Amino acid sequence: MSIAGGAKQEDRQEEHGVLLYYKYTPPIEDLDQLYEFYESNCSSLGLLGRVRLSPQGVNVTVGGRLSSLEKHIVAVKGNNLFEGTDFKLASCDEPLSDKVAKECGFTSLSIRIVKELVTLSSNPLLKTPSISNAGRHLSAVEFHSFLQSAGKRLKEESLMDSKKLILLDARNLYETRIGKFETPGVETLDPSIRQYSDLPIWIDNNVEQLQGNCVLMYCTGGIRCEMASAYIRSKGAGFENVFQLYGGIQRYLEKFPDGGFFKGKNFVFDHRISVGSSRDSIIGKCLFCGSSFDDYSSRSRCILCRMLVLVCNNCQKQNSHYICELCQRHRKGVVSVPSVDINNSEAIIAPHVECNSADLKSLCHIDCSSGISQFCCSPGEGQCHLGNSEFCAFMGFARMPPVLREERHPWRKN
Repeated sequence: MSIAGGAKQEDRQEEHGVLLYYKYTPPIEDLDQLYEFYESNCSSLGLLGRVRLSPQGVNVTVGGRLSSLEKHIVAVKGNNLFEGTDFKLASCDEPLSDKVAKECGFTSLSIRIVKELVTLSSNPLLKTPSISNAGRHLSAVEFHSFLQSAGKRLKEESLMDSKKLILLDARNLYETRIGKFETPGVETLDPSIRQYSDLPIWIDNNVEQLQGNCVLMYCTGGIRCEMASAYIRSKGAGFENVFQLYGGIQRYLEKFPDGGFFKGKNFVFDHRISVGSSRDSIIGKCLFCGSSFDDYSSRSRCILCRMLVLVCNNCQKQNSHYICELCQRHRKGVVSVPSVDINNSEAIIAPHVECNSADLKSLCHIDCSSGISQFCCSPGEGQCHLGNSEFCAFMGFARMPPVLREERHPWRKN
């Protein structure tokens, strides 16, 4: 091997990378054995990140040396269970800061056995659809071609008798604010949800926009579309024609480096934060001043629901508390949260906030690690009285958004 070749190989071994993959499999009987494999393999290779195991399969996001990640892929491929898995490996810089690394889960190795790879809904009454009923996969090229012809190709190939082609974004609002597909002649539906488990409610409330049409779904890497497309198709007649972008936006940008029909950046759940195209266009806007901005590296969050918000550097210096557009949209008369002494919980002053929603009429207790959270809606008054849940959310204790919990989860009645 030449000196130059040896140096190049050594540089690659030192280069940092991120690996993402998921796989829905036949029912896994011995999850403990699979757990032991990941614990042993990832630990020996020095990989950090998240590994989720369930009877349905696996969902993995890990980072480390590129050479180590490649060895991990080889080891995983040795198990027939993972045949056909799409391994998304990308080189990248190390985390920008410890704060970003910690929030994205890249300061340790977290391996958990869970009930579902992605939680479609927190409603215990909602039956999880069969993954075998998921929408048909479209490669990046096929997906692009469908958009390019704006539905004409569908009719020409007689794949279906659809009224029109519709794009459905299965991601959260803060993701769509920095990047999305935009295609002339194709309607794009953005559910504007806080979290993935809110998507079924949106689908249930918007069936008339989906039924009888050809629905093309997309998300970051593909896994969220698997279960969501199955949920739509489970509704029966008129919902058969659901397709999903295989490999998600990530694979699409790899195939179309200039972005193709995707504008802006792809939000990712690792320390890269977002990945753009060669165009590197900015479609995001600052929550306060409206200037072009799409950098979530500050990890600014809404003080009420903890959702990520875009706040430019100048506005960060002038404002310390942020209220996201969803909380502003569903509420009015929101006042600033006063500074509090975290060592004196009795000194907390709770603001009085009026709600736009008329159906917030019951008392809802919110579980949180501090044990002091409570969200109360006075019966019949249509008003919200936030007690310690305000402080809880501000300190990051609330596991679920205290705002509109009753509206978002109507089955939780006292």
